[in-house]
Amino acid sequence: MSGELNEKEVGDMAEEDSPAQAEDAQVEVVNDAARRFYEVRYGGESAGLLVYEEVAGQHVLTHTTIRQEYRGRGLAKVLIRRVLDDLEAKGARISIRCPIVDRFIEDNPQYKRLIDSADRHNGGH
Repeated sequence: MSGELNEKEVGDMAEEDSPAQAEDAQVEVVNDAARRFYEVRYGGESAGLLVYEEVAGQHVLTHTTIRQEYRGRGLAKVLIRRVLDDLEAKGARISIRCPIVDRFIEDNPQYKRLIDSADRHNGGH
């Protein structure tokens, strides 16, 4: 589940069904701070990750991946929403390097306030 997403994978994740499907199921999102990723679990099984780095006091969201067998359930959207909510609750500032998170924030502009202002001027929102 590591590595960069190719364009097909990004497209597959962008076309996921509504997050309502995933929210109705048994979905858990946990932060593994030691390994710097959030993991989404579906029915107790690992379904995907949102990987980040911590640089100069901010969380740089680098990539999101959902395992092939879990795609189409809205898990990427649930994962991203819960990660952003968690980071907001912690008062964290973010920088985005993941096109999926970038697209999510375009569709959910209430999260733009979390993006570090310097990042907004360097290609981020």
